[in-house]
Amino acid sequence: MSTISAAIASQILEDDSRWDLAEEFHIDSFLKSYSLHDSYWISLQTNCAWENSAVAIIQLDSVWNPFVSAPTSHVADWPLLLLRFSCVSAIHLSGFRDNVRCQRGIGNVLVDHISEEEVTTKFLDHYGASVEVRHFPLIKALAMSPSGDTLKLSNQVA
Repeated sequence: MSTISAAIASQILEDDSRWDLAEEFHIDSFLKSYSLHDSYWISLQTNCAWENSAVAIIQLDSVWNPFVSAPTSHVADWPLLLLRFSCVSAIHLSGFRDNVRCQRGIGNVLVDHISEEEVTTKFLDHYGASVEVRHFPLIKALAMSPSGDTLKLSNQVA
């Protein structure tokens, strides 16, 4: 991850005012329009002290999402995507071992509908590990260029 992206992610996590620019989507609609395939995990942050939310911070692969930013093979030029999950009731990590010495790329994302009020979003990486987040199906998404400009997402959502 580039230093600029790390600084932007840190600022957003510490300052809720940036989330005023976020767009709200149903997780299914978001994933129909945007591919997280080959995107890189940066982190998953939780706020269990003040609210039951989690934020996935992802370097969004611009080759699979050219309508967000120009495709490039340089990861540092990829947009930063922050997905805020609300009403998080469980987070489960599986298959992580200290045998992979490279950035974890996302292979696929699956959504399991538990009820009208709850889904499980499962991120599968290229190395057999997974991250599962059980949450309310509406998410907030914030995409940012490497320079910190907000990128519009709603124009592409089905």
